[in-house]
Amino acid sequence: MSIKKVILITGSSGEIGKNLINHFNQVDSTSIISLDLNPIDNPKKVEKHIIGSILDKKLIDSINQEFKIDEIYHLAAMLSTKAEQNPIIANEVNVNGTLNLIDLCMKQIASKNSKIKFFFPSSIAVYGLDTNLSEPIKELDYLNPKTIYGMNKLYCEKLGDYFSSNTLFDFRAIRFPGLISVNTMPTGGTSDYLPEMLHSAAQKKSYECFVNSDSQLPFMVMPDAIQAIIKLMEIEKNNLTQSTYNISSFNPTAKEFFNIIKTYYNDFNISYKISINRQNMVDSWPSSVDTSKALDDWGWSPEYNIEKAFNNYFIPYLKKTYQ
Repeated sequence: MSIKKVILITGSSGEIGKNLINHFNQVDSTSIISLDLNPIDNPKKVEKHIIGSILDKKLIDSINQEFKIDEIYHLAAMLSTKAEQNPIIANEVNVNGTLNLIDLCMKQIASKNSKIKFFFPSSIAVYGLDTNLSEPIKELDYLNPKTIYGMNKLYCEKLGDYFSSNTLFDFRAIRFPGLISVNTMPTGGTSDYLPEMLHSAAQKKSYECFVNSDSQLPFMVMPDAIQAIIKLMEIEKNNLTQSTYNISSFNPTAKEFFNIIKTYYNDFNISYKISINRQNMVDSWPSSVDTSKALDDWGWSPEYNIEKAFNNYFIPYLKKTYQ
């Protein structure tokens, strides 16, 4: 059997996965292998879509036998809200699943003696605050996660660094803030109150918010998230002073975001029914993060501030979709 050079994307039916596949299809001829528990919307965009689990070691071994992997984008995970409801399963998926992908890299490196880049989407959930802080949080501050999801993400960052002692394993991670996408519906994230609010307004529905009006987290739009992944993965390794970076764009409170939406959808209404568990998670995360290391090391800055996000991304797409 011939060995094909590919990139592997796990969690390919999720928000980031769909948009990442679209990006590669537009700018690159790289062969993509995708892996997910679910089918993907457009299987023609990938060379091969595999329906299966990152916990299936036989499946992972078959990928190792068939392909030569240049890069892995390991996006498959159980997100924060669902993880709190199922912490044992979350640990199995988020940690052991990641270890299975790292093990795949180690086997490829041993047999083919070639470098593999490994992208890991971490989260601001790795931080754990006991009180609200006004100053932006740096990468090494307050690493005391309060949730199983945050604990899983932080541990996987450390695993990536540990296995990077093999210089052919090139681990890179971004601690994402809340992400807002117009072409996919949010599922299972604790920061989903803003995208849910936005989609509800566009569908002319009222919205029942699960956190209070003063809740504040860093956010960014999906196009900036995809560009950040690509930019980080393309930069030369010797330009990087660390493996894991903060990025973000804007950080409105729930009330501030609602007020902006009202300028476009005058009839939109919101009510609040607080989920104590989700509110506690949001309260333990920083309201802003320090992104200076990403700027210094790989020149990253967001294209979209909140005004441009509404005028050039949210509203044009949503009005076309829900007209």
